[in-house]
Parts: sequence; C-alpha cells; structure tokens
Amino acid sequence: MMDKVYKIIDDLNNNKEIIRLEDIKKNINSDIKLKKLINDFNKAKENYEKYNIIDEFISAKKKLLENEIIKEYIEIQNKINILALKINKRINNITTSTTCKK
Repeated sequence: MMDKVYKIIDDLNNNKEIIRLEDIKKNINSDIKLKKLINDFNKAKENYEKYNIIDEFISAKKKLLENEIIKEYIEIQNKINILALKINKRINNITTSTTCKK
C-alpha cells in the first residue's frame, strides 16, 4: 500500500501543472511588479475584512486577475485543490468502508 502512495506522490511531483505552478511561483517571487500586485490585493482584502471597504478590494482583485501570470496561477491552484479534495474523498471512502461493522 505504501508503495502505491509513494507512486502517487511521484506522479503528482511530475505533473505538468504542478511543475508549472512552481515555475510561476518562482516568477512571482522574482518580479517586483507581481509582488506589488499581490501585496496591494492583500492589503485591500485586509481592509475589506476589517472595515468593509469594498471598492478598494474589488479594484485590487480586478487588477490582480487581469494579470495573466496571476490568473494562470490561480487556475492551476484551483485544479490542484479540486484534485486534493477528490483524493481526500476517496481515502475517506476507503477508510470508512473498511472499518468493522457490528
């Protein structure tokens, strides 16, 4: 069973979308403009959550999502999150169905 888990992990590590996500992360971390976009969004999000300043939040989110690199990053991240949910659901189904029932 553990061999299969390690195989799945290896497959995930070699997945083209996960590799692309890592490339985008490196790109973002080395690009001052992209980091500023993200920081501006995070500040606007914080102001929205604390003070309900919605216009600033919407504007910052729109600018963030207009950037193709950020947009691609979010799309890939969403796909990976959905995959993780599916994997967790399958594991949960396996573990709950194999328990002893009285």
